[in-house]
Amino acid sequence: MVGRAAAPGESTAARGTGRSRTDKRDRDDIVAAFGANLKAVRLKMELTQAQLAEATGLLQQYISLVESGKQNATLTTAQVVATAVNRDVRMLLDRPRQRPFKG
Repeated sequence: MVGRAAAPGESTAARGTGRSRTDKRDRDDIVAAFGANLKAVRLKMELTQAQLAEATGLLQQYISLVESGKQNATLTTAQVVATAVNRDVRMLLDRPRQRPFKG
């Protein structure tokens, strides 16, 4: 079987796996949502990144990367962080709902 060339913007790793650009966008969205939700909760609790890092055993720099959506936390780490801020991990994974356009 002869493989095909990757389309522009398509990674060769994703080619033929059934993954699409939408999958990557969804993954990026959930990483960003988790980070934004974590930051909002942390600020509401009046915690610094350093205090959250100490409570979780993580580095402050790692917390910063997660909150900015630049680092994808593992499920285990997401659970540890959620527990530290007294939230269910599902709440931190919740994406904002899009409002229907009323024209």
